[in-house]
Amino acid sequence: MKWLTVGMALMLVAALALPALAAGEERHSYITVKDVTVRLDKADAVVTMNYTIDDGIGFLVLLLGKSDLKQKALEILNFDNASVQYLDLERIEVRVKDASNDYGQGSYWFPAHGFGVVVPSLTVITPQDVNHYKNVSEFPDGLGYFA
Repeated sequence: MKWLTVGMALMLVAALALPALAAGEERHSYITVKDVTVRLDKADAVVTMNYTIDDGIGFLVLLLGKSDLKQKALEILNFDNASVQYLDLERIEVRVKDASNDYGQGSYWFPAHGFGVVVPSLTVITPQDVNHYKNVSEFPDGLGYFA
């Protein structure tokens, strides 16, 4: 019985450590980012990230809970004042309070922002425009818009 416990513990450690060692640019630990969408709503933003997680880890997340998945996903997104609205094994949606600077009279500035990984597809949506970016680790220049 003791060997079974030791074996299970070693398998758990290997399942958590090996994906992190093999991580690519669009990976953070066991999460591989597919795309990120930032929808700007006045000074706030709703950010959605679609991702995949390693198969063995999916079972562990279901068994042990989503707190580690939530923490790692928020590290990837790298926003202050983010509150999780939705989280599952394929997607996270967060609301970011004051993501943009409010310059009054309905004008806003979404500043440059860096992500924790390379994002294969980034979409930034304002009330006036939709901007697409490929393979970026940051939104470099910022963006002005009216709401």
